[in-house]
Amino acid sequence: MTKLKRQIPNILSILRIFLAFFCFYMALESTPYALSISLGIFVIAAMTDYLDGYLARKWNLISSFGKIVDPLADKILILGILFIFSYKGVVPMILASIIAFREILLTVIRLLLLSKKIVIASIQSGKFKTISQVMVVIAIYLILIFMGSIKEYVSPSVIKSIILAMILWVTTITLYSGFEFFQHNTKAIRKLQW
Repeated sequence: MTKLKRQIPNILSILRIFLAFFCFYMALESTPYALSISLGIFVIAAMTDYLDGYLARKWNLISSFGKIVDPLADKILILGILFIFSYKGVVPMILASIIAFREILLTVIRLLLLSKKIVIASIQSGKFKTISQVMVVIAIYLILIFMGSIKEYVSPSVIKSIILAMILWVTTITLYSGFEFFQHNTKAIRKLQW
């Protein structure tokens, strides 16, 4: 296997970080055109998350660098766009902050365990959480992009309630997966010296 091929999963993770910031930049615009571009970038970035993990497993290229950069890239992408939605008044800041706290806390714990050569396997609720976050972000994008047309049939208060319900769902599953993470990994976490 060539040297470049061995680095493809890590290159995809780094690419996801660059795509994330371009995605954020376009999302700050309120026009459907800019939001459509931002959504396209978000979907491509989210697909690289699946692809880099798939290739790393298929080619047996799991690396310490990848274990650090891959989750960081994921968090930057999801949390960044949630906070931009909060800045635009679409998502309540408190819910975005709760999601961010859980994500950052668990990422720090994983990295600390990794420094002690302890690898924590992903659990089903964590995978479901990630899929839920991505799907809800895409749904919010679509609502914002087609807001003009949607308002002809649905009142702004109903639209706001729908978005709130989706974010509450994501917050709930995010917190639950965090609870399950601690429940499944109590012994490993106790090995950390706080």
